[in-house]
Order: sequence, then structure tokens, then C-alpha cells
Amino acid sequence: MNFYEFNLLITADLGEEKVKTFSEDLVSQFKEFGDIFGEIDFKRRRLAYSVQGENEAWLTVFFLTPKGDSKKEVLANIEKILKDKKEVLRYLILSKKEIHEKVKRTRKDAPEEENLEKVDQKVEELLKEEA
Repeated sequence: MNFYEFNLLITADLGEEKVKTFSEDLVSQFKEFGDIFGEIDFKRRRLAYSVQGENEAWLTVFFLTPKGDSKKEVLANIEKILKDKKEVLRYLILSKKEIHEKVKRTRKDAPEEENLEKVDQKVEELLKEEA
């Protein structure tokens, strides 16, 4: 099954509340075309170069698995939605074979936290051995 990664840059002129309503509207429109993986969580970022005259923008990355057999039609409809929204500065859609395991997990289940705990335990054991 193919997945699509969506990278969106939204104008920084929107405040946090407007970005939340914008993302909720976007999710409701996209759910018609497929299932969304990952949170659509916009973060304000400084851009390396100006895009349409803006040096800052809201950035998000999420994954979508298209419904139906016609993936081209689904992507065409989604692109039409993105082009019609004046708040979208840029977007990038990438085809993926599988979703990275980190995206499927919540932050609570992230392996990095488990690894940090194991490292802390190992350091304590080593310090006890030296003493």
C-alpha cells in the first residue's frame, strides 16, 4: 500500500488560533480522500529563503493513505484544494512505500525515551562498580 507524505508551508500571518481552525478544515477535507497518519501540528519556522516575500511560515508534515483505486484522481483533488487556499505558500507531496515507525507511535511510546532510561541505568551501574 502506498502512502503520501505532505509537507505544507502556511503563511505566518495567521495566528495560532487561525492555524488550528485552518488545520481542522484541512483535515476534514482530506479525510474525504483518505486516512491521515500523524498529527497535523503546525510549527512556526524561520525560512532559509523568502517564499512569496515571507521569511517565516507555519510548517507541518503528515501522511495520507488514499481511498479508492484512482490515486491520480485523489492527488489531483487534494492538489486542487491546496492551490485554492491562499494561505498555503508551498506544498510538497512525496510518494512513500511505508510510513516510518516513529510516525505510527505516540510520543509516550517513543523508543528514544526508553533508550535514555536504559542508558541512565547502565551509567548508574558502572558508577557503582567503580566505587
